[in-house]
Formats: sequence, C-alpha cells, structure tokens
Amino acid sequence: MKRRMQHATRRIFGLPPRRRPVARSRPHPLDDLRRRLQGVSVLSLALGGIMLVLIALLAVNFVGQVVQAARLESRRAELEAEVARIKAENAVLEGAVAFTESDVYAERIAREQLGYAREGDIVIFPREAPLPPQPPPGADVTPSAPTPARVENWRLWWLALVPPTSLD
Repeated sequence: MKRRMQHATRRIFGLPPRRRPVARSRPHPLDDLRRRLQGVSVLSLALGGIMLVLIALLAVNFVGQVVQAARLESRRAELEAEVARIKAENAVLEGAVAFTESDVYAERIAREQLGYAREGDIVIFPREAPLPPQPPPGADVTPSAPTPARVENWRLWWLALVPPTSLD
C-alpha cells in the first residue's frame, strides 16, 4: 500500500502527525508543557507571539495618548482662564478709553491740572505766609516791625466759604 502524500500546508497550519508516546519510568519536567503544546505548530506560536507584541504596543500607545490628552486638557483650561482674564482687562481698558474721551474727563483735567474754572465758580487760592527775607551773612540783625498775628487756616477757609456780610 502506498503512503498518501500530505499537502505542504497541512504540516504548517494543520495538526502535526501523531506520534506514539514513549513509555518512561519517571515523568520529564517538560511533559506537561509538551502535552499542552501538542497539536500546536511553530507558525501558530509565532503568530501568537507577534499578536501579543502588537497588543502590548497598542496598549502602550493608548496609555500615552490618554496622558497626552490629559496634559492638553489642562493646558486648554489654563488658556481659557488666561483668555477670560485678558477679556476682563480689555473691558476695563475700553472703559478707561471711553472715560478719557468724554467731556467729564476733559473738564476734570481742565480744573485739576490746568487751573480753569467754570463761570459762576468761586475760585479760592490758599494764602501762604511769605517767608521773611534772610539777612545776608555777616549783617547785623536788628529787630524789624512786629509781624502780624497769624490767622488759623480753618478761619481762612471759613471766611472764604462764608464771606462776611456788611450791614450797610
């Protein structure tokens, strides 16, 4: 009887031919592993190993993507907070620009810095006591005319705000 030829792919992808177990007196340490791997070809093991490596690479890539997404999300939150702060600052500056272009600001600057007054306003100039002239060094100091009594500042303001009325 002729032996039947097996197809080449059967040896690579299919089950290997059965062998009869050899009787041993004591079990070999790898017998359990051999029994488990019985019927598994080298190509199947290689494909399984490649699949495990690819799954590991995909898992590492996924974890990296999750970490990068978390980092980008925190950066986005920081940038949104900065945009809100800049918008608030911009609103304050726009208000300041609107105020400086108004007539109220022009009037305030004219009154405070330029010394202008509106018609009907009473202008009060504070009076300061003049300093007595200093004698040149080496000159004899002789008593001069008596100095007038110093009027308190609040009285000067009172007289400026409430002028005395004459009873003519």
